[in-house]
Amino acid sequence: MKNDRKIICVVGPTSSGKTKLAVKLAKEFSGEIISADSRQVFRGLTIGTGKDLEEYDNITYSLIDIKNPGEEFTLFDFLDLARVKIEEIFEAGKVPIIVGGTGLYVQALVEGFEISQKSKVKSQNCNSKVKSYSRGKLEKLSKAELQEILIDLDEEVFLTIDLDNPYRMIRAIEKAQGGEQIAKVKPSFEALQIGIEIPREVLCEKIDRRVDEWFQEGFYEEVEGLLKSGVSLEWLNKIGLEYKILANYIAGTDHGDKSFEEMKDKMKIAIHQYARRQNTWFKRFLEIKWVTNFNEAECIARDYLNKV
Repeated sequence: MKNDRKIICVVGPTSSGKTKLAVKLAKEFSGEIISADSRQVFRGLTIGTGKDLEEYDNITYSLIDIKNPGEEFTLFDFLDLARVKIEEIFEAGKVPIIVGGTGLYVQALVEGFEISQKSKVKSQNCNSKVKSYSRGKLEKLSKAELQEILIDLDEEVFLTIDLDNPYRMIRAIEKAQGGEQIAKVKPSFEALQIGIEIPREVLCEKIDRRVDEWFQEGFYEEVEGLLKSGVSLEWLNKIGLEYKILANYIAGTDHGDKSFEEMKDKMKIAIHQYARRQNTWFKRFLEIKWVTNFNEAECIARDYLNKV
């Protein structure tokens, strides 16, 4: 089998079955898995991130449980670690299989994102230096205002960053103001991207079942334990989605007259919306090969790995 310096990426929305598919491919093609999930890197965030390590079924995996809650982990931290691990897997004669729903991580890896320096931050519309914003000022701005500043500073970053996450936009603005910009350098490997296609109504049903299962497995206790251990509500808000919703419910900051069931319904709706955003992100890339089952994925992967 011809698989020299070729990686496989398995992508798709949350609850679509990415890990199960990746594990099957790893078993079939002697692969090792690298997680491309911006939240599974954190220890203690287990149930709400779908970190079911038993699914890996003796397949070696990496970039899971490598940071403590509250620590910073950036896109370029991921790239540095993932690139080192890819080389280790190549040296072992195996196939690196990247799996995760953080679209920017996968895009940055296969497109070869690098940080480069520019001497001054300039507006696209004029030659004068763009106004510098402090962290305090940025934190008071709305998402729309942050987006406006970011597109003026660096259009390429604007097109790739999570525009629903104010924290990530603020960090991107700070880096751009410091003279950092993203460049693309062709990677030293080929990449096949396989996406899982699943009807929206089926995906929403899977998400709802998954949320119910989380609470049966102890998700409430997990988040309550994080708060009691000193993990800040602010940090859990930055993590977002189910952790933000449940943490605020437990802390009483978003309790109101909402019952537990109402909070859980709110969580399901938020994850439905997140899955749609993930699908929108991935559908932008024509190079993704969309599949509905393992047999389709296996055929595509085999042809790719055998191609000279």
